[in-house]
Amino acid sequence: MKRWGFLMAASLACAVGAVALTEIKIQNNAFVPQYAVVPKGEMVQWTNLDAVVHTSTSTTGIWDSGDIKPQEFYKRKFNKTGTYPYYCKYHVYMKGTVRVTETAVAPTSFGRVKALFR
Repeated sequence: MKRWGFLMAASLACAVGAVALTEIKIQNNAFVPQYAVVPKGEMVQWTNLDAVVHTSTSTTGIWDSGDIKPQEFYKRKFNKTGTYPYYCKYHVYMKGTVRVTETAVAPTSFGRVKALFR
């Protein structure tokens, strides 16, 4: 749940070993991918590739990243199954969803991932 620069995070990952991580990029004022499916216990990282500040804010108040400045990121571990919609406080049209499952899901196409959210 902390934000670090890219170099520090890379060094930390090497020192601690590989950790399950799903990255959601923030680019062109959008979350990419908009829909993410992760297994329970996985870490999700939002990386800001835009030139402006963004947030990852739960629509239900579970988390708020605070400002994610350009070239910075925010991490959060999801320990409970469920569907977690979120948005950017500064750009409310930017929306995404993380779905946490009991086990890993390997959909073969974006359409199958999107279908999981219906």
